Amino acid sequence: MHTENQAKRTSPCVTSRRASGFTLVELLVVLTVMVALGGMLTLALASATTDARIKRTQADVLTIGQLLQSRVNEVSLAPVNLIYGRSGIELVRTNQVTLQGLGGPGTAGITTNAQRVSFMANERARLILYARRDMARLVLPECQADLFYPPASLQFRSYHQTSAGTGGWVANVAQVNPPPQWNRMRRLAGLYTSGDIDAEYNVANGVNGATSPATNPEFGAIAEAGAAAFEAILKQDVTQPWSAPAPRPQSRWTRQYESSECLYLILATTDLFGQRAIDKIPQSQIEDTDNDGIPEILDAWGNPYEYIRNPIGYKNPAIKNYDPGGATPADQFPFDPDPFDFLAADLRYNAGTHPAPLPAGISEAAYYPIFLPPLVISAGRDGEFGIRLSFVDSDGDGAADEGVNDSYSSSAVQYPGSGGNRFLPVYFGVPVVRFPDPFFNVNSVSAAGTGLYEFSIDGIAQAKQDGGLGAILDPTLGLHADNISSLDAGF
Repeated sequence: MHTENQAKRTSPCVTSRRASGFTLVELLVVLTVMVALGGMLTLALASATTDARIKRTQADVLTIGQLLQSRVNEVSLAPVNLIYGRSGIELVRTNQVTLQGLGGPGTAGITTNAQRVSFMANERARLILYARRDMARLVLPECQADLFYPPASLQFRSYHQTSAGTGGWVANVAQVNPPPQWNRMRRLAGLYTSGDIDAEYNVANGVNGATSPATNPEFGAIAEAGAAAFEAILKQDVTQPWSAPAPRPQSRWTRQYESSECLYLILATTDLFGQRAIDKIPQSQIEDTDNDGIPEILDAWGNPYEYIRNPIGYKNPAIKNYDPGGATPADQFPFDPDPFDFLAADLRYNAGTHPAPLPAGISEAAYYPIFLPPLVISAGRDGEFGIRLSFVDSDGDGAADEGVNDSYSSSAVQYPGSGGNRFLPVYFGVPVVRFPDPFFNVNSVSAAGTGLYEFSIDGIAQAKQDGGLGAILDPTLGLHADNISSLDAGF
């Protein structure tokens, strides 16, 4: 009896416990709901992370772009420190050159002394313009070659009247004095400074004190850079033998991320409110991803930024040289003056430098210089730029392709010389007339080449449309759709 009553008393509790449990179906439903909620939360967090990365990258490219533009502004207004070679008149007096007749772009129709004086004034203005462009190349390099090449030998013409009453044109030469920032960047990259270049060249050539290739405008250093021995000094190339008593320090710098590495070198040698500009970049965004000894600046996805000083082919409404509403390619790239050229001295303003006749539907203004602000760009989420860069290796063989070679530099541009007579006179000992020019087609021949560059003073329209840095490689791929640039960000 006691046992029966005890069972009766306990059975309701047992029944109650069984009734409060979950069935297998209920558990599966709960798990399904939890997984769905977890997926939604993960998606929301991923979306928030992506948005945060985009905003951070937009802020980065805007800040860096504004800093670069401020440096461009400083170059446009700063005094130009020039080193001059012997004057053309001195070369005539020492019988090293003879007076030459009229020749070269812009000289047509000059017959009076007043016209000659005006032309010589324009030549001086062009010298200052080219010097500022070369200074921008030296302190704001966008590729290895910009930092490898010493200042360009800049030629300008003057008229000389002899005591006998005869007259003619002679060439003069000058160059920018290597700026301290260029030397500091080269030192950070493990390369020789201008003084070291001069000293080693003298030793290597057995003519100690005979010439100073980095600081002597009569040398034509960019033309000489095509010679293997001098190129090895400029680049400290590991492939070139060195026979001096002490071995040359050799550079490991590769081209893969040269633009981002140049951006690092610029910021690391630029003062900003008492600090280095690079100190404004978090250390987590600075990394040597290719292990070549020079760090890159990374975007929010961990990919190196790209930097283009003169985005000649960049088709974006945010840049002043592109108008998407233009009816023709020429109309899409309207005239907008170069801010370095205060006196409109660029020879492209002279119709004599344009093709004759002009192509159908192309105006004279299509060949004028244009304003090109510096561009900082992230490839975005997919890591694909989809545009022409200073280094493109689409087939992964380690060598540049897409037509951009290792001699690319805005200071390696050569005036066209149809029959060798189009640009006269030329300076004694520097027969190749090269000059800094941001508007040329990057599909160019080597600096050591004897042929003309594919871009010439005649071809700016083609360079604007599809040959310059920033040009879209294949519009059908859409790889550039998520790019984030300093111009898009409101710069």
